[in-house]
Amino acid sequence: MELTEELSIGSFSRVSGLTVKALRHYDEIGLLEPARVDEWTGYRYYGLEQARAAEAIRRLRSLDVPLDEIRELLGADEPVVRERLAVHRARLEGRAVETSRILDELDRIIDGREKLVPDTTQLTPELEVKEVPARRVAFVAERVHMEEMKVVVPRNIDRVAHAVGMRHTGPPFCKCAAPDEEGFFETEVGWPVPEDVAAEAPFEVTDYPAGTALVMKHVGPYEELGRSYRVMAEQLEERGLRGVGAPVEWYESDPQQVPDPKDYVTIIEWPVTAE
Repeated sequence: MELTEELSIGSFSRVSGLTVKALRHYDEIGLLEPARVDEWTGYRYYGLEQARAAEAIRRLRSLDVPLDEIRELLGADEPVVRERLAVHRARLEGRAVETSRILDELDRIIDGREKLVPDTTQLTPELEVKEVPARRVAFVAERVHMEEMKVVVPRNIDRVAHAVGMRHTGPPFCKCAAPDEEGFFETEVGWPVPEDVAAEAPFEVTDYPAGTALVMKHVGPYEELGRSYRVMAEQLEERGLRGVGAPVEWYESDPQQVPDPKDYVTIIEWPVTAE
């Protein structure tokens, strides 16, 4: 590279707005390498023409763009940059919604409106032992890691809906036992369907039998379902019951129609028998 003007790392730090520490790091990862490194002293020298790339890096970092994405944006055409930044903006918007939820939850705990770990008695009014009817269902089975559930479950709900021609008789569901030691769930995700519905592999149609279940109405984000399962496990023990099958979660709220996760309604049915 032919230097228009050679700048020490300190001088380049001043004109680029990047710290010396950041410049050294970006050199180490190959994001912004100096134009020359003195073979005797190891000092880094930059060309003034590199300042524009450095400013782009600084601004993108201030916008919280990950370093690996910045590498792809440097030198990209303007339409590509705008498209990638639009994707990044959508990601930040989703993060802002989650941050707002966290702040609201913190306020409820700080203000004393909610305990850090609610007492079982606060939630048991939403819980009862009842007879659940038999249901004909269409589903797709998949082994899913717990960290992927929030992506795979809605995806499979859509897949099954299209597989049965959008013919369903109730809300979508996910049936799964507790995860194994590696964190994987064996899931069945789908919809209740009319008797005449058929499906081709990998989709299946079967009957979930009637039976006795401990049933709880969970209101809130799906990420908080663990709290309801904890309450249900405590109630199983207190009532002398034993779980005899995988719980089924019925998602009564459509996230596209209910904007606030705290208003999501999920009915959990846990098949039981007396000890």
